[in-house]
This record gives sequence, C-alpha cells and structure tokens, in this order.
Amino acid sequence: MEDFGKLLGNIGLAGIGLAAIAAEQAGKAGRVLVEKGAAALEEGRKYGAELQEKYQQDAQRRREAQFDQQVSRLDASQREALRRRLAELDALEQEAAEAAETLEQQDDSQTF
Repeated sequence: MEDFGKLLGNIGLAGIGLAAIAAEQAGKAGRVLVEKGAAALEEGRKYGAELQEKYQQDAQRRREAQFDQQVSRLDASQREALRRRLAELDALEQEAAEAAETLEQQDDSQTF
C-alpha cells in the first residue's frame, strides 16, 4: 500500500511538472508569436509605404504624359497664350514670395 501511495504521489508530482512545463512552453510560444506578429506588422507597413510610393510615382507619370499630350495638341497661338499665362503666374508667385519676406522682416523687427 505504501508503494501505491508513492505511485500516486509521483503521478501527482508528474502532473504538476507537466503543467509547469506546459505553462513555460506556452509562455515561450506566446513570446515567439508576439515577436513574429510585430515583425509581420512592420513588414506590412514597409510594403504598404512602398506600394503607396509606387502608386504616387505612377500617377505622377500618367499626369505628366497627359499634360504632354495636351500641350502637343496646342497650336502656336494657344502655346503662346499658355506661355503668357505661365509668365503671369510666375510674376504672381514672385510677388507673393516678396510679400511674405517683407512680412517676416516686419515680424522680426517688432519682436524683441
């Protein structure tokens, strides 16, 4: 009977040991899964950023090709009108830059 008691005690201890090993392995597996998940998430972010950049570049190329086609269809007078309008826009842009610089200089001189 004493051997039977030792056997039951050993079985109980083996069960506790098994539970401890299972908990330890589950913890390790959980850490591995978290690390793999984080790596996959980062990789997905990088892929998404690369895909977005590629899409933007393709869209820019399509816009430029469309613009080139439209400009190539213009006759001489339309191209000259476009040149004049672009010159006007350049002048407006220059005026805006000068006005911004003047305002910045005024702000700098007023703050002490």
